[in-house]
Amino acid sequence: MDWDDIRYFMVLARTGSLSQAAKVLGVTHVTVSRRITRLEQQRQVKLFDRRQSGYRLTTAGERLLTEGEAVEESCMHFERKIRGQSDVLAGPLTLSIPETTLLDLSAPIAAFMCRYPAIELTVFATSEQHNLNQSQADVLIRMTDHPPELLVGRQLAVVPMYAYGTRGYLDSIDGDMSRADWVIWQAAFGRAEGDKYFRNMVQDAHITLRTNSNSQLVAMVRQGVVLGLMTAPIARRYPELLPASEQPLVSSQIWLLTHADLRDSARVRCFMQFMTEWGIDL
Repeated sequence: MDWDDIRYFMVLARTGSLSQAAKVLGVTHVTVSRRITRLEQQRQVKLFDRRQSGYRLTTAGERLLTEGEAVEESCMHFERKIRGQSDVLAGPLTLSIPETTLLDLSAPIAAFMCRYPAIELTVFATSEQHNLNQSQADVLIRMTDHPPELLVGRQLAVVPMYAYGTRGYLDSIDGDMSRADWVIWQAAFGRAEGDKYFRNMVQDAHITLRTNSNSQLVAMVRQGVVLGLMTAPIARRYPELLPASEQPLVSSQIWLLTHADLRDSARVRCFMQFMTEWGIDL
């Protein structure tokens, strides 16, 4: 059986949408529809119910999902093992890093490119989580105090986060953070969890804006209507922003991570060593 047939089935089962599946697979929604229809016709089994709300697994499809996951993990494991055996400092390397308005890594990445011009970088600067198990990235750099247990790597730094606002907004609240409106970033969790996490730092905080984009957070703080958390190096880019207090509200660890199957790859090992030696500008 063609592995691609299983891959299309798995992605559509997870997304429940032709358009979303097509985005993940890098094809058109027509292609996804044709592949699934052909699979059902060839195997003479109905895998999905087509509804207005999207594609839903039939009973037969649900029974096959677990088997598909096992095949998928086996194929991905084999692919990671192959990539992990590479001893050549050339070819593709995919990184997933925070947005540049959360942590600017452009300087070390540029230096790495100059030193290793034969390595072809793809960089996802995003708040979205990339799955190393599914080969969506080779290396992750994440601000987290709880890195996934299945990944290997090292802590690069501990970054203090301060509350910033414009001079005018700080004057309007007399520098009292308890009187402030806040914008918070919460891409990795739902509203209830995000609010609870933030209120552990700022008691009775009045949260007026939630966003999954740190770029949007910074933009709204610069508008002079809210306070928001950011690192000092990012805030220094904007002369109109001032810290609301001398002490950080929270500190977050920065981790450099990869999958255990990839850590022996020359490209991965080289990049991780380079980033460790370069360090993080705080």
